[in-house]
Amino acid sequence: MRRHLSAVVVAGWGALNGLLLTVLGIYGESSLVFWLWGGTVALLELAAVFVLLSSRFGPDQHVRYRLPDRGAAAALPAALGCALVALAFVYGLWLLALAVPLLALAAARAVRGVSAWEE
Repeated sequence: MRRHLSAVVVAGWGALNGLLLTVLGIYGESSLVFWLWGGTVALLELAAVFVLLSSRFGPDQHVRYRLPDRGAAAALPAALGCALVALAFVYGLWLLALAVPLLALAAARAVRGVSAWEE
């Protein structure tokens, strides 16, 4: 199961979209929506088949990944902080109260050189 987990994730995403399509059918949506969303569900399930085939014929997946950069643990807080700064332009400057501590945490991790495995 561990080897083909990526195919299960893609198939599950397609199944969730199929469930949402069923909900739209219950509420009586137009036929154009069924064609568009149904095509998306079909493409997702086709992608799941291709992912399953590529994982069967490709090399084994790695269970653990090594981070080559010591400051890689700063990437997630920096990305969240930048997203909050961008959202502050739309929703108000109060989001900067959340973004500034995240950006400070990211800067501290980048300077200190913490890897994600040492947390």
